[in-house]
Amino acid sequence: MLAKRIEDYKVVNSVGNNVGKIKDLFIDLNRWTIVGFRISPGALKKDFMVTVEDVLKFDEGDKIVIIKDDFRSGEVGERPMKERYPFEELGKHAVLDSEGEKVGRIYDLEIPFEKLKTFRVWKVLIKTGMTERRLRLNPSEIVEIMDQIRLAKAESEYQLTE
Repeated sequence: MLAKRIEDYKVVNSVGNNVGKIKDLFIDLNRWTIVGFRISPGALKKDFMVTVEDVLKFDEGDKIVIIKDDFRSGEVGERPMKERYPFEELGKHAVLDSEGEKVGRIYDLEIPFEKLKTFRVWKVLIKTGMTERRLRLNPSEIVEIMDQIRLAKAESEYQLTE
């Protein structure tokens, strides 16, 4: 499953009452796991966060996430933290190789939920520019996330895919 596909999944409680829609994912960059979702409850209401521990069922067919009735909503927060980093923010940083050369930008994440039923980031997908070439990397290849995202090796050492 791609992270971008999760956006706009409907979120309901166990009796089917609408809670909102998923608008972003929060990632623990230390472990590369999804730790929560930013939920938009609708117009004129403030977005909030729901943790993956509050998810009862993740239905990819109907694009619905069922959460506990007594879920604890958290503040989305203004500043990204390494333990709760918004996926949307990752795409704003340039990806550099180990030599400081710009490689591209992260555009999506592979999450093997349908196979492993875990919210772990399996691969990081990087668009490398104007061409259709892309990098599909294990998160362990990312060694630093600051103003830029730095990879462990030079771009030439990675295999590009179409």
